[in-house]
Amino acid sequence: MATDQDLVDVGKVPDRALAIKDETFYRYLSRLKQLQEFLYQQAVPIDSSDADALAMGDLSGLYFHPDGRMATFDEWTKVEKRTQAIFRFFSPAMRRKFLMGGTPWLAAWLPLYFLGLAVFSLVFAMIIMNAIDWPEYLLFVDYLVWLVSLGAIGASAYIGMNALSIQDDITFDLTNVRLMSLRIALGALFGVVLSLPFGFPEFVKFCKVAWKPSVFYDQNAGATTIAEQAAFLLLPFIFGFSTSLVILVLTQLADAVQTFLGRRPNVEQSSLLGSNKASSAPTTAANLNSGSGLR
Repeated sequence: MATDQDLVDVGKVPDRALAIKDETFYRYLSRLKQLQEFLYQQAVPIDSSDADALAMGDLSGLYFHPDGRMATFDEWTKVEKRTQAIFRFFSPAMRRKFLMGGTPWLAAWLPLYFLGLAVFSLVFAMIIMNAIDWPEYLLFVDYLVWLVSLGAIGASAYIGMNALSIQDDITFDLTNVRLMSLRIALGALFGVVLSLPFGFPEFVKFCKVAWKPSVFYDQNAGATTIAEQAAFLLLPFIFGFSTSLVILVLTQLADAVQTFLGRRPNVEQSSLLGSNKASSAPTTAANLNSGSGLR
């Protein structure tokens, strides 16, 4: 009868001496294996003197198992040194490319979900218009769904453009799922709050045209009218995508409220301070000249 050691020798049962139960260590080891694979994929030339320092050695046989052992100090040292050695071969562009490879699948399928939700809101709006006894306020609820969907799609587009390096925001970590979720939630929030007072009539007109184009489509509408309608419909997407635009709009609104409440804007205060300094300069110069004359 074959023993466990015989099965280990023929490769049917893995050696439990290579089993690791430390999840943190195995996560670091898995990252090291990914780094080494990425280094080979990029065809980075390595000198023979550095090849020994990058070799996995006995680390390649380690695997995770709940009944395994804890990693030794020597194994931790090998993993840390080899990880840093590989990172020294990476250029900044290669580091970013490797990190972007860890972008969660949330960034890929979530825009499709919100796109489907936006299409559903349009279809449901046409169903409401075709119904007889349905309350009309359901159109406004449907408009809220449209705003949330487009705001979230705009935030997702911002995340996707960072992932593809089309737009570079070094303050945004694409590997952090919580941060991505927060960015999408803020995009939906900005899309609703800043677009809610403006676009509802244009949304209803667009739904009517999509519902019965032969009745509601205006062939005499000019380019200005069409552009205005498109701008109001896409406003939540723009606010969800651009945080700098949101900050600009909120700053302008805050200045307008301060002006309405009787407080002067900062620009006027700074100009007044500048004029006071300019008017006091000749007086100071005259006092200095008179003082030197007395002496």
